[in-house]
Amino acid sequence: MKKLVIISVMILSVMSGSTLADNHTLSAGYAQSKVQDFKNIKGVNLQYRYEWDSPVGVVGSFSYMKGDWADSHRDEADDFYRQQADIKYYSFLAGPAYRLNDYISFYGLVGISHIKAKGDYEWRNSVGADESDGYLSESVSKKSTDFAYAAGVIINPWGNMSVNVGYEGTKADIYGKHSVNGFTVGVGYRF
Repeated sequence: MKKLVIISVMILSVMSGSTLADNHTLSAGYAQSKVQDFKNIKGVNLQYRYEWDSPVGVVGSFSYMKGDWADSHRDEADDFYRQQADIKYYSFLAGPAYRLNDYISFYGLVGISHIKAKGDYEWRNSVGADESDGYLSESVSKKSTDFAYAAGVIINPWGNMSVNVGYEGTKADIYGKHSVNGFTVGVGYRF
């Protein structure tokens, strides 16, 4: 993850090489999404914005989130069950931004999301746990690349400070379609 964040920051830095004042905004922040039939995944969101001498600009966004889940229990027959799952989420989005006034802009983004999911399942029979018919262990792994979208607002409360709040969503095809819906909140610098 550290490599991905460093590479993204380097790319955004190169893209912002122009000397035009107050045309660039770089922000970093928090991202959280709910994966249907799972739980919340959490991570980071990076955004870069470029503005021309027009109310219309361009926004690029990268999000990385991850989460895990584990459960183990014994049933009434004293059989043991263990389940575990990990999810990693990446998205690259871009689209237009419209500056309403000196303080408020709205944006809409489209792009791709990529999700990696891994899971493990184990069952041990209390009577024959060491026999071949008393134990089951399985591992699964699945990847899904899908269309993603986002919308939000960018606020410039004073000076060169920027605050962005947005929604991000997609559907992942991991053993059936699962919706992924979340939000991003970031603070940035306009230069």
